[in-house]
Amino acid sequence: MQREVKALHSKRLFGKNAHDLCLVPNVVIPPKFKVPDFEKYKGNTCPKEHMVMYARKMSAEADNDKLLIHYFQDSFTGAASKWCMGLDSANIKTFVDLSEAFVNYNYNEDMAPDREELQAMTQNDKESFKAYAQRWREFAAPIRPPLEEKELTKIFLKTLDPFYYENMVARTPSNFADMVTMGMRLDEGVREGRLVKESIATESSEEKGQEVSMMKGWPQQQYQAYHPVVVVTPDANAVQNPGYHL
Repeated sequence: MQREVKALHSKRLFGKNAHDLCLVPNVVIPPKFKVPDFEKYKGNTCPKEHMVMYARKMSAEADNDKLLIHYFQDSFTGAASKWCMGLDSANIKTFVDLSEAFVNYNYNEDMAPDREELQAMTQNDKESFKAYAQRWREFAAPIRPPLEEKELTKIFLKTLDPFYYENMVARTPSNFADMVTMGMRLDEGVREGRLVKESIATESSEEKGQEVSMMKGWPQQQYQAYHPVVVVTPDANAVQNPGYHL
């Protein structure tokens, strides 16, 4: 390994040698170390939350700054990955330096979604309840100040399809995780044929009558009851001969 590193020192890329291109050179990787499966950061969510998740995945090597810095790049994708490639090793001496740079990276809280956008979300036709819940929760994560659990479940409930809403509203799940579990059970009931995923509105007889009486928005006309008129024609002989009697 040392010979390979020394060999790389002599090679120059983009006007620099391989040693200079490394954000943190001379990293010592512990024997049998396995790189965790990191959740990729795309640049559109809260960097603090991503930093916490990364640190927890690397908790076994929490005292190894070089290793923490070296593998941090593996948790990026897209624009965030380009940002990481542009870091200057002269400014990154410790993992704290890297953390501070990352938290300040192109994150504007004014661009975070608000509650109105969250309330406007809907589940796609072919999207499972679990997939929708995950997508909705990820969208809600950057909102500041953070949503409390009670408000979180209340807003999410109002975005649901009538099938889920009607089955959940009376039970009032205590937290978001319970709501997701309940939704998954409802999906399972539909797959097994125990439940029918359709919402049929119940109409009163008065509402139905009003619906029948309306056609293209025109009110039904009211008509007077029909009474036949009897026309009496006078006898011609009686008119000509007033003294004539039948």
